[in-house]
Order: sequence, then structure tokens, then C-alpha cells
Amino acid sequence: MVNALSTAASGRLRGELARFVLVGVTSVVIDFAVYRGLLALAIAVHPAKTAGYIAGAVFGYFANRSFTFRVGAQWRRRELLSFIAVYLIALAANVVVNSLVLAVLGRGEIALASAFVAATGVSAAMNFVGLKLFVFGAGDAGANAPVQATMATPARADGAARLSLSLVIPCYNEAANLPLLVARLRETFLDDRAEVVLVDNGSTDDSPAVLARLLAGQERIRSVRVEVNQGYGYGILTGLRAARGDVLGWTHADMQTDPQDALRGLALYDQAADQAADPTRLFVKGRRYGRPAADVAFTVGMSVFETVLMSRRMWDINAQPTLFPRAFFERWREPPHDFALDLYAYYQALREGLRVQRFAVRFGERAHGSSHWNVNWQAKLRFIKRTVDFSLRLRQGLQERA
Repeated sequence: MVNALSTAASGRLRGELARFVLVGVTSVVIDFAVYRGLLALAIAVHPAKTAGYIAGAVFGYFANRSFTFRVGAQWRRRELLSFIAVYLIALAANVVVNSLVLAVLGRGEIALASAFVAATGVSAAMNFVGLKLFVFGAGDAGANAPVQATMATPARADGAARLSLSLVIPCYNEAANLPLLVARLRETFLDDRAEVVLVDNGSTDDSPAVLARLLAGQERIRSVRVEVNQGYGYGILTGLRAARGDVLGWTHADMQTDPQDALRGLALYDQAADQAADPTRLFVKGRRYGRPAADVAFTVGMSVFETVLMSRRMWDINAQPTLFPRAFFERWREPPHDFALDLYAYYQALREGLRVQRFAVRFGERAHGSSHWNVNWQAKLRFIKRTVDFSLRLRQGLQERA
């Protein structure tokens, strides 16, 4: 059975690659025709190259969607934004390679052709990987499967108890958001198997008083406090250690993602148990849509970097919610105390061979306040530096233990 599935997957990949090459050749013809035509009109090399590339890319989007990867699902905005992000990254590589080759060989006919071939080869390879993994591919196991956010029954048909959930939500100076958040939790967390642990992560605003007032008399929504903020990850880890559920996880307090999404994630554990799969080998994570194009481009870049560096396919690393079995958490060693915790948990799940299941979650606007890191490109660069530093340390540690 395994061999048959492997053979089928291999055959599908070869078919996709063959169709991609055919589409690519046609795109290259369009690209080259526009490029040389604009050069003949005395347009500068880089604008001409960019225009040709865009013309080929437009054709490539529709041809790869319908022909190469045979996507039958309805068009989604996230798909197009991901496609644009992948192509922009490949375009940058294309222009850089083209420039480098021309700088070495000059501007003769042979040099122009050589530069074109080299640049196209590099960008084509990047495009296939990006389209396959991040745009049109099947995605992580179960990524497109429908998930119902219904209140589960206390026990399965065979009488076995269903898993309980503890959702941790770190809150740092979120006093203005807390009334909306708690109201949403009271409205949606009706399943008596689920609890919420709100972590006052060293807030310096009125969060302690607001939480005390809002949580009075609540049984399944409680809070713990970190006296001095020591990082996003530290707050989450504090909440996880205080959690009681079989399935643990976290999401954000800013209401950009609905906390009810965690119940949709819990339903995937119920489905696994009902299908005789092992829910203790399941790692569940949201997959965001509805984000600005610049944020999607940032996500694609970080996903490609981590995929290459860690030799594991990783996508939308900071998406929420993140859910996993308690036993998985208990095996963690020295997890980071900052935003790299998302990367750490995701990577450890892949490294241990847990089945990763993704589901779509809408990413909206903050109700109040501003992000504590995604404020501008300077903040993004600081985030990138911290994440890259942690990634390199993590990779080095793995190599030393090997």
C-alpha cells in the first residue's frame, strides 16, 4: 500500500514537472519575444527584462493553475497573493543573475543569450518549488479539508473519552482588547472539554484589573500572571505549564484571528480518533488568508529561507492557532522565549515525524492597539534577525548532536 502511494505520488510529481516545463517553455518564448522587442525599441535592458518576465508570468499563472497543477478549487485571493510573492522573489533573482552575467560577458549577442538562459534557469527552478509548495500544491496534509467548528460530544461512539483542550492566549498591554476577547470566548467556548488560560504577560496597563473583573465567576476561562515581561514565548510557556488539557495550544489576543479557530483545530483531533488514527501524533496549525500583499511576501521569503535552512518544508510559520498533544510539549528542551517559539514548535513537530495538518483561518484587523512587532519594515528586520539567529543556533545544535 505504501509503495503504491509512493509510486502514485512520484508519477504525479513527474507529470507536474513535465507540464511545468511545457508551460515554462511557452512562457519563456513570450518573455523573450517581449524582451527583445523592447530592446529593439531602445528600451533599457532592466525595464525590458522586467516587462518580458511579467508577460511570461501572467501566462504562467493561468497555465500552471489550470494545466500544470490542475487546481479545481475556486480562485482565492491568498493563492494569487502567494503567486505574486513567489514570482517577485524569483524576478529579483532573475534580474540579479542577468546583471551579473552581463557584467562579466559584456553586451554582445552571445552574452545577452547566455545571461537570459542563466537567469531564466535560476528563476524557473525557484518558481517550480514555490508554486508546488506554497501556491498550487496540495499543501500540508489536510490543509484544504473542511473543518466544522461544532461542539463535540463528550465521548466517541466506542465509549472512549474525547481529548480536552487548553488554549493559551498571551496578553501584553491588551486591556482595550480584553473585553472583546473574553466576550468572544464566553460566546464560543461552550464545550466543557475546553479551557482558556489568559496569560497577563507582564502588562503595565490596566490588564490585571480588567482580567479580574471579566473573569469573576468564570470556570473555564482563567488567568495567570508573569510579573515582568520576558518575551512572547516565555508568556506562552508559562501558560502551557499551567494548562490541564490533553491538547495544548496558543493563539493571539489581538482578535486578528478568531479564538474559535482553536475549537476547529480540536475537531481535527476528534476526527483523527474517529478514523482510528493516533491523535497523539498530530500537530495542527492554522493557515492565514486575507493578509496584505506585503505581509504575504514577507511570509513567503521567511518560509523559503527556513525550508532551505532546516531541510523541512515550512510555510506560514507564525500562523495561529498552534495545537499539539501534551506529551509533545513535555519533550521540549530549552524552547525560545521570544517569537521564535512558533518556529521551534513547528520544526520539532516535523523533526519528530508528527502529522502536520493545516486549516484556513481568516486574518483580520486588530480591534485596538498595534502589533508589538509587525509595525514597520524596521521591526520586521529586527524580527528576521532574531529568527535567523535562532534558526542558525538550532541547526548548529542539531549538527553537534548528530
